[in-house]
Amino acid sequence: MAWDNEHVPVVRIQAKDNFSDDLTAMARTLKQSGNEDLAKLVLQYKARLKKNIPKAINKIANDEVDGAQKLIKERQYHSKSGYVGHGNLWKSVDKHSSKDGMKSDIYANAESKDGYEYIQAFEYGLKNKNYPAHHVMHDSGMVLDVDKYSDEIIKKSIK
Repeated sequence: MAWDNEHVPVVRIQAKDNFSDDLTAMARTLKQSGNEDLAKLVLQYKARLKKNIPKAINKIANDEVDGAQKLIKERQYHSKSGYVGHGNLWKSVDKHSSKDGMKSDIYANAESKDGYEYIQAFEYGLKNKNYPAHHVMHDSGMVLDVDKYSDEIIKKSIK
């Protein structure tokens, strides 16, 4: 992420499917060696992982939306500038998920009349004015606890 105010800050939650091919190959080998029941079980685990990982990505993305909104509220309404916001910025923070559910981008989408994204100034500050950087998207992304859903994915996928 560039630390200037030329880009809208995005927190990306993404999982990669680096298990499907290996599990399919494992099932094929098991079936060829006469372990058809175990092969079916491996394919069930694969199907459950493909179903449960997008659910976890969605939960993590919801956590990030909540975390970013909370930080914006805290930092926007308690700034030294005296600015009183109308809630447009924090209300515009949302998740934007891929069709397969394996990726979700979280960002604010509140524009000024001339098309400038408010989150850019809020995140990075303004170079030509006395407006400090607040780094809400960076900070909320850094404290996001992605691991808390790992056990849940495994338990639901491998029963």
